[in-house]
Amino acid sequence: QVRVEDDIDEDRAILVVEGRLDQYRILIKETVNSGRRRYAYYVLQGERVLLGFDNHADRTALRLKFGEDYVNHIQDLVPHRHGPDKSSTTLTEAWEAERFLHELDDLLTPLLSNT
Repeated sequence: QVRVEDDIDEDRAILVVEGRLDQYRILIKETVNSGRRRYAYYVLQGERVLLGFDNHADRTALRLKFGEDYVNHIQDLVPHRHGPDKSSTTLTEAWEAERFLHELDDLLTPLLSNT
């Protein structure tokens, strides 16, 4: 079962797709406005984050990328990956929903031994 929501107006478009794969909730969210694309792709177990990719202006990701100068980049979109419970953050290249879905089985393999 897959749930799809969209919210589109002249200023922005939001797409949310949520489904299940075995015991996991798979969440994909993309927002496009002013020529910028924000994304969040997550694997959840209940409400618990097991892993996620997004490019939001996360302070930890901003610090990793810009160091002490992060405050001057507070609006920058920084692609990064979250580990379980968002306990770790790693900078990544930008991701697309298609890649996330294509690599989902490989991404889940290490989680199967840790949950």
